[in-house]
Amino acid sequence: MRMPVTRSEWVYEKLKEVILSGEMAPGERLVVDQLARELGTSPIPVREAVRRLEAEGWVENTPFVGARVAPVRVEELEELFTIRLALEPILARTAVRGVTEEDVERLQRLVDEMDQCIEQNNTAQYSRLNYEFHRSLYELSPWKELFRIVITVWERSARSRWIFVQTPDSMPTSQEEHRAMVQALRKRDAEELERLMRRQKERAFASYIRRIGSFASQLDSHDGTDAILEPSE
Repeated sequence: MRMPVTRSEWVYEKLKEVILSGEMAPGERLVVDQLARELGTSPIPVREAVRRLEAEGWVENTPFVGARVAPVRVEELEELFTIRLALEPILARTAVRGVTEEDVERLQRLVDEMDQCIEQNNTAQYSRLNYEFHRSLYELSPWKELFRIVITVWERSARSRWIFVQTPDSMPTSQEEHRAMVQALRKRDAEELERLMRRQKERAFASYIRRIGSFASQLDSHDGTDAILEPSE
């Protein structure tokens, strides 16, 4: 990731990070003066960053209400998950090409760190490390255009991560899958790595959709089908 070169770009990166991590949930308000105090800056770069996030779809601005993290629509998430399910196993398979022992050990260290998160029940850090694990694995692929597409779609779907953070029961199963992926990568077994990734995504996305549906069923929808997810109380 390139380093931000201006104050407004630095604020933009910080705000986007907390949105992607789930620290700011869908529907949560962005109060410019409060954010400026927390970030140790003036309101001007915060306003510029919020406008940029709004233009990219991460934030919405409603008259008399103000800026808030954009709500997540169930149909949008289903579409994003379907794209990820189709593309991520392919990217994992191609990651085997040219992988080094150093690459494998770096992924193993991330798995070890995630084990510690489970022991400490640190779901937020686990979520960040999970993203880093998959990004690091996919980045090994020589298919850079596919990598760019997958990461873009992953970030769009990450707005639902607050649901995962509140429900950590799947972490041990996810870790078993991560360990198996590292072993497949160590053996340069492209077909096995692709199979493991597809199985994990099928399981994880089915779980996501069930959880999202349970939240959405408690909320009013705009047209009866396109529910807006808000953070739980």
